[in-house]
Amino acid sequence: MKYIIDTDPGIDDAIAIMMGVKNNLDIIGFTLASGNIPVEKSEKNLKIIQEFLGSNIKMYKGSKENKCNHETAEYAHGKDGLGYAVFPDFSKKKFQKMKAEDFIIKASKKYKDDLTMICFGPLTNLARAIKKDKNLVKRLKHVLVMGTTYNPDEKEPYLEFNVNVDPGSARLVFKTPFEDIKVVTHEIGVKSFVEKDYVLNLRESDDLVSRFVGLIAEKYMEFSYDHYGTIGLGTPDPTTIASIIDPLMIKFSYCNVDIVSRGEDKGECHITLADKSNVMVSTDFDLERFRKVFKDTFK
Repeated sequence: MKYIIDTDPGIDDAIAIMMGVKNNLDIIGFTLASGNIPVEKSEKNLKIIQEFLGSNIKMYKGSKENKCNHETAEYAHGKDGLGYAVFPDFSKKKFQKMKAEDFIIKASKKYKDDLTMICFGPLTNLARAIKKDKNLVKRLKHVLVMGTTYNPDEKEPYLEFNVNVDPGSARLVFKTPFEDIKVVTHEIGVKSFVEKDYVLNLRESDDLVSRFVGLIAEKYMEFSYDHYGTIGLGTPDPTTIASIIDPLMIKFSYCNVDIVSRGEDKGECHITLADKSNVMVSTDFDLERFRKVFKDTFK
C-alpha cells in the first residue's frame, strides 16, 4: 500500500510522520494542510522533520488559509510548532510546484486502490481534490482521518480542532462515498499516551530521531496535562498511524457522521453507530499495543 500524509506539523504530526517513516510505510508524498500553526511555519517544520529522518519524500503545498474558524494552536504546539525547540530554516529541501489537491488526484490515477490518504489536519486538501475531480472517489478507496469526536456519554458536542477549522471540507469528505473511511477520534487520541519519564529519557537516546522526539515533546506533555490531566505524551496523530502498523490496536465500528458546517452550531460533529456504512469510527483501543509500537520505534 502507498500512502499520502496530509499534515499540519505540529508536534504530534511530527512524531507520527517519524513513526511512519521509521516503520517503513511506503509514503509517496506529504500534502501540507493549514491548521495547527501558520502555514509558513508548517512548511519549515516539514522540511526539518525530513532532515532529521534523512528522507526526501516529495512535499506539496495546500491552501494558504482555510475559510472558516481558523485559529491556530500554538498553545499546544509552541511558537514555531515544535514545542520549545526553535530551528532556523536551514533545510535546502524544496516543495513541488504542483498543488496538494492536484498531487492527490495524480496519485489516485497512478495507484488507484493501492493508495491510502492519511489526514492529520483539517480536510481542506482532500475536499479540494474531491471538488476538482468528480471521479476521484472511483479511484481513491481508502481514507484514514484523525479527527471528529465520539463520546455517547457527553451531551454537548466537543468542537474537535481539525473539524472546527474547516467544517465545510470535513462535511464533504464524510459525505463522499469512498470505499472505506476510518476515523481515529479526539477521545482515543487523548487516551493514548506514553509515560512522561519514558518520553523525557528519549533526549538521551543514541538515536537522533528519538532524541528529536524527546526534545519537541515537553510542550505537548504540558498541554496534555493542563487540558486532560494526562501525565505523559498525548498522541492523536501517532495513534492514527500506529493503527496501520498494528491493525489490531484499535477497534472500529460502523457509523454515520454529520458535520454541522453552517449556522451557530458550525463545527459540531455528530456520530451515531450504524449496522453498515463506509465510515468506521474508533470505539476502543489497546493502550499497551500502542505503547509497544511507540517504544519499538523510539528508544
